[in-house]
Amino acid sequence: MFNEFGRRLRINYIFCEDNEENEEEENKPLVRNKSDWIPKPTKDKDLEETIKTLKTNSLTSNKNVKDNLTREEKTALQNLKSDKSIIIKEADKGNAVVIMDREYYRDNILNMLQDEMSYEVTDKKLDRQTKSYFYGLPKIHKSEEISNAISEQNSEYIELLTPNDLKFRPIVGGPNSVTQNLSHFIDIVLKPLCREVPSFIRDDLEFLNHLPKTVNPNSELITFDIVSLYTNIPHDLGITAVKYWLENTENVIENRLTKEFILASLKLILERNIFYFNGTFYHQKKATAMGTKMAPSYATLVLGYLEQLLYEKNESYGNEFAISLRQNWKRFLDVSFLS
Repeated sequence: MFNEFGRRLRINYIFCEDNEENEEEENKPLVRNKSDWIPKPTKDKDLEETIKTLKTNSLTSNKNVKDNLTREEKTALQNLKSDKSIIIKEADKGNAVVIMDREYYRDNILNMLQDEMSYEVTDKKLDRQTKSYFYGLPKIHKSEEISNAISEQNSEYIELLTPNDLKFRPIVGGPNSVTQNLSHFIDIVLKPLCREVPSFIRDDLEFLNHLPKTVNPNSELITFDIVSLYTNIPHDLGITAVKYWLENTENVIENRLTKEFILASLKLILERNIFYFNGTFYHQKKATAMGTKMAPSYATLVLGYLEQLLYEKNESYGNEFAISLRQNWKRFLDVSFLS
């Protein structure tokens, strides 16, 4: 870990002045490929002495580090790790740890993949370095059986072998998948467009800033979310939505990129979603995968486009109502707020 820190210090020293002098702002690359190049020690004595001192101190301090687990706890964790009959996942919400019977988990995921409208088995195979993996995060917060067990069991952990109503959030994960770099690039391109969506909320602080300082006693705050947003966006709708924002915003997208390139890249990411589960490769036929970099920005623009259609339709109810809706409707990803 420290060697990487020292490497980054030397790289910053070597390239900092070159970047400032030779690279104009408009010509800077949007993304850079990762490099494992290790620079030699620099001629800067102060920098090298600092790196040497930090390395020495870190090695010395590590000798005094004490394990925060007891021997019994370490043994228990090792036993869980080596137990092939179970699988351990984080919960979809709440930071809980869920330990499941491996066959129970596998059967539930395979049941999800039986949805022929969304998935199909494919003979296209990817090598180990570039294939994505499909997994599910258990939605324990939406299981009535688990909620009842929590109420009945006064314990630090809840034991429930096979809850029949437990659902899973589908995730396609693969940092080295064939489209991940392109998805990362398109995400950088689309993010500035999200700021053009009238309802867009970046985070909780921005939401608080939108709340009025005084509220009428009769006012109501309404909130609701969209069920399975990412997996319910048809490709045609998604591409139409992104095209709408590309054509109706000015000076937002890098002028080095054409609209045609952005849309073609988006189409490739959506249609090339191939993943692996339980010895089989699958192709996701519709929607986008949770796990690909551009998914949040893409979904934000799709909902923003649908909201534009809603605003236009609501103008038939009167201009005052349409203006009020546009001003008071705010949204963070799939959660909408209306005051």
